[in-house]
Amino acid sequence: MTASPMQVRQWSDEVAANPGSPAFLPLAQAYREQGRRDAAMKLCIRGLERNPDHVDAHHLLGLLYLEAGDTVKAFDEWDIALALSPDHFGSRREIGLLSHARGDWGTAVRHLERALEADAFDQEVRDALEEAWAKQSGRPAAPRAADAPAPPPAAIAAAVAAPAPVPPAAAPVDGGAGAFDAVAREFRGFAAERGIAGALLLDEQGFVLAGDITVDGVDRGPDVAAVLSGASPEAERALRHLGLGAWKGILVETPEAVVRLAPAGDGLVAVAGTRQVPTGWVLRVAGRARESALRFLGEGGGA
Repeated sequence: MTASPMQVRQWSDEVAANPGSPAFLPLAQAYREQGRRDAAMKLCIRGLERNPDHVDAHHLLGLLYLEAGDTVKAFDEWDIALALSPDHFGSRREIGLLSHARGDWGTAVRHLERALEADAFDQEVRDALEEAWAKQSGRPAAPRAADAPAPPPAAIAAAVAAPAPVPPAAAPVDGGAGAFDAVAREFRGFAAERGIAGALLLDEQGFVLAGDITVDGVDRGPDVAAVLSGASPEAERALRHLGLGAWKGILVETPEAVVRLAPAGDGLVAVAGTRQVPTGWVLRVAGRARESALRFLGEGGGA
């Protein structure tokens, strides 16, 4: 249930008067719902300094780290929560889904089985557990139910932040035309996924190699490519100047769309999604698109 403005003001006043007040947790949750994740994270960290055994705060901080792309810290917070309370199924659920996204099937099964005990109707947990069982036994996973909901942000953001091995293309391809046809099919397929407006693979000069981004029935891929063509070298130069290492991705949010940019060899992958789908879903599709692009380039398709 979304907090009312009056509740947020009340919690804010309580925390301002007493930084150790338990009100820090609902206030941080409200900030997260408002998209103020940095403020929520600061509140959680400050609250945990005074309440280090607050299980729900560790769980919330883990979710915030996950949404920020730091799966290591997210895992640590949920691990702390389980050490404090082994029956905290929210943290167990997230560790299970994160392990599933990483392809750690044994750990995923162990945690997801326990999470399912707490909520037998959690479809995401059921689907992930079914796949983990199948991977452990070497048999094909059962298909998802047609009406199963799309993965919520937690699991999908984790899958991008710490990518699991991506399955190979449906059929092996050789370099050249075969590789190009394969990557072109995959990029067209991304646009058919729920809430995804399209995906592009750009070469180092900013030309579209594969894919499209459709807006109101019009392919705006070339226009998007023209705008984004300088993003990769600019990001690389800026991070090198700051001594922060190589760039791994940029997330651009507008009132209408969320666009994920990620380097792929000397080129760039861009995936655009609508604001009606979780940001994490866009991140996961972008991760898959990047893996597809790297396979294509590795097979000589970029030569």
